[in-house]
Amino acid sequence: MWMSKGARWSAIMLGLQVASCMSIELSVRSAGHMQQQPMRLKGGSSYFSKEGGGSGVTRNATKPSAPAGWTSGKGQAPQPKGQGGGTKAAQADVASKAGQKQEEEAAAPPPPAMKPVIPRMSQTVTRMESYSMLDEDKITSKLRDEAEVAPSAHPIPLPTGKTKAQPKPEPPKEVTDAWLRVLDQAVGGKTVLKAERPEEVIQEVSRISAAAKAEQVAAKAAETAEVAEEQEQPEEDGRLRIVIISSELTPYSKSGGLADVASKLSISLSQMGHRVMTVAPAYKWYEGAVGTDVRRTFTLYGGGHDVHYLHQWCPTDPREDGDPKMGVDRIFVQNANAFERAGMYGDPGGHDYFDNLFRFALFSWAALEAPLILPSIAPFGEKVIFIANDWQCGLVPLILTSHYRRWRVYGPARCLFVIHNMGYHGNFPNPQMYNYDLPDPRETPKWSFCDIGLADNSYYDNYKWVFPPQERGDGGVVDDGECAKLLLGGINMADRVVTVSPSYKEEIMTDGGGWGLQHNVRARSDRLDGILNGIDTEEWDPETSKALPAQFSKSDLSGKAICKEKLQEALGLQKNPNAPIIAFIGRLAPQKGIDVLQECFHWLMGGDDQGVLGDAQLIMMGNGQAEYANFMRAAEGQYKGRICGYVGFSSEMEQRIIAGADILIMPSRYEPCGLPQMYAQRYGTIPVVHATGGLKDSVQQFEWREGGETVGTGWKFGNCDANGLKWGLWNALEIYKKKPEVWDNLRKRCMEQDFSWIASAKKYIQLMEWATMDPPKHEPWPFR
Repeated sequence: MWMSKGARWSAIMLGLQVASCMSIELSVRSAGHMQQQPMRLKGGSSYFSKEGGGSGVTRNATKPSAPAGWTSGKGQAPQPKGQGGGTKAAQADVASKAGQKQEEEAAAPPPPAMKPVIPRMSQTVTRMESYSMLDEDKITSKLRDEAEVAPSAHPIPLPTGKTKAQPKPEPPKEVTDAWLRVLDQAVGGKTVLKAERPEEVIQEVSRISAAAKAEQVAAKAAETAEVAEEQEQPEEDGRLRIVIISSELTPYSKSGGLADVASKLSISLSQMGHRVMTVAPAYKWYEGAVGTDVRRTFTLYGGGHDVHYLHQWCPTDPREDGDPKMGVDRIFVQNANAFERAGMYGDPGGHDYFDNLFRFALFSWAALEAPLILPSIAPFGEKVIFIANDWQCGLVPLILTSHYRRWRVYGPARCLFVIHNMGYHGNFPNPQMYNYDLPDPRETPKWSFCDIGLADNSYYDNYKWVFPPQERGDGGVVDDGECAKLLLGGINMADRVVTVSPSYKEEIMTDGGGWGLQHNVRARSDRLDGILNGIDTEEWDPETSKALPAQFSKSDLSGKAICKEKLQEALGLQKNPNAPIIAFIGRLAPQKGIDVLQECFHWLMGGDDQGVLGDAQLIMMGNGQAEYANFMRAAEGQYKGRICGYVGFSSEMEQRIIAGADILIMPSRYEPCGLPQMYAQRYGTIPVVHATGGLKDSVQQFEWREGGETVGTGWKFGNCDANGLKWGLWNALEIYKKKPEVWDNLRKRCMEQDFSWIASAKKYIQLMEWATMDPPKHEPWPFR
């Protein structure tokens, strides 16, 4: 690099000033005056929370204050107290040594002070933003100041029209070369600077600075694009990253329809092209699950609790040469003390575990951490949609908000909370147990969210519930009735709330269906939706199912007759192809209406003068309360060969019963969705149901039309009592006995219904897209 003597001196002074500015910037940054620094998150994103908006914006983007000992005028950057501008003072000293008169120097007005540059935070900060070491405006301004006392021997025209010519001694060559190397490194080390005059230096440095900035921006953009391509699928391809959190998952753990929903919905979303993960507790070591090297420790109740993550890749492309990338990441959270027990929620006697709050708080923490670290080769990252299911996952939106969002993590994430059954609230008394050794047991300390690992007790009011005195254990003498309802908290904290059928959405906002929480549900009505669950149409396919003794279709129902014969043989029923088989499959609890069936089974077994009743056969299968299990055993003994009381549950037997039966009854008092009525229609078995929830949405009422035509797929009765069930059964049995052609057409209409999960999954996608458009339900102040 070659430069004239004058230009060299200007470059040296420029280097000194740039170094001074850089030192000031570094000192200000290290002193902590850069407020709301962007936090580099996994995947390279940064997030700033604000009220009413999305990610990428500071909540209080105020300008940083000046360090102690600095002052600032209006519209000016801060400057040190008691200093009068170092640059021109030095130049005046050099001019004095060159022969300037002391009187002129003293009479000259004091030059303006050099203002140190303190970088300020902009209103919006992105990871593309950077502070350039060489700012073109700053350099140009300083070089123009230098040009006023340029060390050249001839006048230099300036943009302002001023001219001055004052000699200045040349510094030693080694000093000049050293500062030129610094300048050369600052602009990238790729430039040859050739200039004789300071104004030429201005032009050269301006050009070099612009080029350096352009290179920095281009490099950063390339880095961002690479990260986005590798870790964050481009938004324009429409591919979402979805994390389904559930306490049950078919085929690994199941107590009801929740397990099927979590499993089948994940598969359908994957087949639609989205990236999907499921997270469930490891109640035991599941076949096919592989241990990972990923472990995490979470602090709950003052102690550290380790979890180990198991992983299984579940391919979902049904084609033989299917896409190997299409599948679901099954993640299982393993902690033997918390999850590996005799039951999932309680002991075999039906008593809930006393530490369920701890168990599912630990599970919620582990589930929220999973997308950030799993799969190890390509974690899902922060831009995900969580689908939390039922009270067991009611703490997920709380921890997401009160912990992660306050640490500026999961800024673009959203959470959907799915209600599968409004009757189960997840109640945890506070305090969990009163200490009667105290002089006043009412002084027993209460637990808080700090006990489950959170920094404070924020958002507790969203979970708090107080029972009236008549519903308290001691009538309110000591017990103040306070508890935390995890279902209530999930409703209040989630970004959107979903029920498992449109009708159930309407029911839970009523006094009769809200279970005391109807007011809270109504408050979320603007973000409340209902989506009817689907079924696995490949598993429940009468043409291919291996669980059936014979296959059949709507065009050939001969195989269904074989299934009926084999079912009567297997369950000890009389072999009578003309006898209608009526089936009940469900949990043995009042919700499922088993007591309603208990009231009218004698009527069903008896005869009548119209020939409709008298030879019907009844199969009842389920687990649950002992009193109803005893009823089923007693009924089987009373009507041997006509009633089967199957106490227990088997997925294979469920398929065989539904395929061999003629009628399926579901007298549920309330049914959020229900799946057996959809399985039944798939297998040509006619449903007779109470018109509630998903039963109302999935069964079309049978009706006669003019000309003898019929419509509908079953019977729905309005009153959930013995008379209502009798009405539905009578109408179904009358068609079965007296109009066999109408019955066959009814069967075929049932088998034509589409209950696939793809239709339901599309509606979930729509809700997730809406959720990402809206700001989060709660946007907390960040911790720092």
